[in-house]
Amino acid sequence: MDDLSVTTRRSVTEIGEDVWNGLAAGDGFYLGYPWVAWSETDRSFDTTYLVVQDAAGIPLAAVATYLWHGASVPSMNLAYSPSHMAEENLGRSLSPEEHAAFLPVLLVGSRAGYHGAVAIADDLTDDRRDAVLTALFTEVEALAARLGAASVALLYTPVANVAAYRAAWTRAVGPDGPPPVAAPLSAEAVLPVHVGEDSAATAGRREWRRERRRYEAAVDRVATVPLSACVDVIAPLLGATQRKYGGPDTDADMHAYFASQVPALDAYSHVLLEYAGDTVVGFSLNYLWPDGVYVRAAGFAEGAAPYSYFNLSMYRPRELAAERGLGQVHLGAGTYGAKRARGAEPRWTAGLVRPPADLSAELVRSFASPGSDHEQAVRVWGDGTPPQPPRAPER
Repeated sequence: MDDLSVTTRRSVTEIGEDVWNGLAAGDGFYLGYPWVAWSETDRSFDTTYLVVQDAAGIPLAAVATYLWHGASVPSMNLAYSPSHMAEENLGRSLSPEEHAAFLPVLLVGSRAGYHGAVAIADDLTDDRRDAVLTALFTEVEALAARLGAASVALLYTPVANVAAYRAAWTRAVGPDGPPPVAAPLSAEAVLPVHVGEDSAATAGRREWRRERRRYEAAVDRVATVPLSACVDVIAPLLGATQRKYGGPDTDADMHAYFASQVPALDAYSHVLLEYAGDTVVGFSLNYLWPDGVYVRAAGFAEGAAPYSYFNLSMYRPRELAAERGLGQVHLGAGTYGAKRARGAEPRWTAGLVRPPADLSAELVRSFASPGSDHEQAVRVWGDGTPPQPPRAPER
């Protein structure tokens, strides 16, 4: 529509906290102003915000974009690398040349947190929303061209967004450009909270109560501190946990990761520290947001009490949410069996990738395959994702 314009901003501070959070209302912590403000601080990414306004200058939608040239990032953030996604879906290693073909990549909506979306006003008609999204994705493609991005990816978005995003994005690239390829990608595990009731009693699960009793009998004490008070002690715990599961992250990497979050996120942090004597042997980093508690990271040493992971990452965050009147604990992706066994439910996410124009058919097809994380979640919960709309016709 002629009354829409798209402007660029270099920082979310130029958009403003109230405006951003108003557009992102209901999209959770990882699309909230504090997390987005932190995300732009990593100089491995070149951050640009796109804002759609009407003729009166009223913002109707906004999205963060991050240009990544392939610089080293914490291993968990490689889940945002299209070439690593293709590698995993194909079940073979990509050559250095195949990896390089995707770079630089323009990440849209998110670069960390496993939740990405366009922040858009919730009172738009369907036609108006489609027009706003088309204007936005047209500018996404223009920005990608200006920055020399070989590929563009919007990852870990709720499946309900996929049809509208893909249609708008396909209109934006036009008949000559490759359309985005969409597929189920992952799931966010969410633990419902019955506010004002004991978490284990409400669930009615004897196993939960047993795990809590054994933990309480073995643990020396658990303290609660903000992130700023514990970066030095929790970084080695996360580093060891990452390496235990095959990640290359050093303790110094994890220290830098946590320290970078303090300026923007400390006020929202709630870290549970488990002690054995005077030594911290376990932790969970939680962030509080109006819709719930978000469990961001956890790590444990050999001396941690039995069932530390379940207690610090699920039971105690659930109790915290109930105490604060919050209805959910967001447990994130992975370890779905353990999370379902303790009451978590899935929220399915998908990815959209606009591949390089000259990419091989094999690599393009890899993005139409469900991600391994999604397949793991399906084995636990069954396939509860809604059917995908028909693909755009070949051009």
